[in-house]
Amino acid sequence: MLTRLRLKDLILIEEAEIEFARGLNIFTGETGSGKSAILSAIRLISGERAESEWVRDGALMAVVEAHLFPFPLDRLREIQAPEPGEPLKIRRELHKSGKSRCFIEDQLVPAGFLRELMGPLVQRVDQSSSLTLLSSEEQLEILDAFAGCGSEAERLAALYSALLEAQKELKEALSAQESRARGLDRAKSDLEMIEETGWKKEEEESLSRLHLLLTHAQELSEKIGRAAEGLSSLSPRLRQMSYLLESTVPLDAELASPAGGLKTASIELEEAERFLRSYASRVEADPARLAAAEKRIGAIETLKKRFGPSWDDVERKKNELSAEIDRLLSLDETVASLEQNARRLEEETKQAARELSEKRQKAAPLFNRTVLEELRSLNLPSAAFQANLEAKSLSGLGIDAALFLFSANPGLPPLPLDQATSGGELSRLLLAIKIVLADKEKTACLVFDEIDSNVGGQTAAVLGEKLQKLSKHRQIVCVTHFVQVARCALRHFAVSKVEKGGRAKTLVDRLDAEAREKEYARMLGSKFGV
Repeated sequence: MLTRLRLKDLILIEEAEIEFARGLNIFTGETGSGKSAILSAIRLISGERAESEWVRDGALMAVVEAHLFPFPLDRLREIQAPEPGEPLKIRRELHKSGKSRCFIEDQLVPAGFLRELMGPLVQRVDQSSSLTLLSSEEQLEILDAFAGCGSEAERLAALYSALLEAQKELKEALSAQESRARGLDRAKSDLEMIEETGWKKEEEESLSRLHLLLTHAQELSEKIGRAAEGLSSLSPRLRQMSYLLESTVPLDAELASPAGGLKTASIELEEAERFLRSYASRVEADPARLAAAEKRIGAIETLKKRFGPSWDDVERKKNELSAEIDRLLSLDETVASLEQNARRLEEETKQAARELSEKRQKAAPLFNRTVLEELRSLNLPSAAFQANLEAKSLSGLGIDAALFLFSANPGLPPLPLDQATSGGELSRLLLAIKIVLADKEKTACLVFDEIDSNVGGQTAAVLGEKLQKLSKHRQIVCVTHFVQVARCALRHFAVSKVEKGGRAKTLVDRLDAEAREKEYARMLGSKFGV
């Protein structure tokens, strides 16, 4: 339910704040006073398309903020809900450039999400929105609401969606079954390639070192040989000098340290010479071994290029191929299971559709009579109305197509709505339906825009009573030119236009009892009151 609406720089409204009542809220005012700004504000907070022309002249941005309480917590998704007992705050900003932004609890959201949230909460009822009645799907939804089978319709839609998904999975499995041999051969070939190569995780690094060594074996052998020969010529001299210095230690103990170092160096030099000669004997050009290493490296590179740049990628692909082979080998069992599931869902869906159709067929005659009674009480005594159900192929809506037939004039047979109604008659038909569904629909707030257009005073009085009756079940916001309707309001707002500083400005005032009487007088064109 709308509890508050704040407008700033919207059309002719510089600033206004409206606090709504739970029941019937009426807006009155002279033509051109700015009542449309209220309806435009409600369109904006409902997520509808914004028009840059709605920004007041001289302003850069229009702002509409609405408070709702209660509100559906389960529809907020990731939006942080307000504190318990606090209203949900919605804000819409409209810039002169045409850019528009939507906020819920100060969190920026897409307009589509705002429409999705507000769709079940606020519904406009006017000549343009009445055109939704022309939709067969909308007519079917109305009949379902009257029949009280909304949950059955939701279950059918869910079953049909599950059936479509099951049929899609079955189709894909059948297609895979047809190409199974080719897919199985390809998967087995790829898996065999990976397994035959037998790439070990740390192997690539050791292979790189071996390849480097074998590629430069001749160079290594020559250089190490020359180094060993050099050390060989140095060893005798260093050993001789070590013996010489060692003989001086008894004469001076300070020479013990360099003598010991020289002796150690002599021993290490001899060990280095022996290692180099041994190494040189092992290092030799081995074309066969080099070719084998290069072949192994090539095999690993082939795996990397085909299945991934790393060992982990190849290992992951190996596991995927094993699973794919198992899946293809068990495809016959999978197809049989999917076929059984699809048949089960199809039967459940058809049964649900038949049961829903029976409820619709049973409810349609009572719905026809009830709507017809409301139409006649709305001063359409010769009206004819009929909600027909025609068989159609199974869909998420069932096996029925709805067709509403209507005639407002005597002697004319009822025809489909797009052929039989004027805008005003269509609005009254929608009002009659809303009254019939008053305790069945979930819409929290209904907004009526001059639903009393093109009607007489007697019909206006009936409209007022009907709106008042409807407001016991729903919050109603209504723009009217009739005193008979305005008198039924729980809360009455007057919209007026004044000039200030050479510019037009719209004011929205909540009227007390005395002010309401003055407004009635203005509406009747009498300065003496009513």
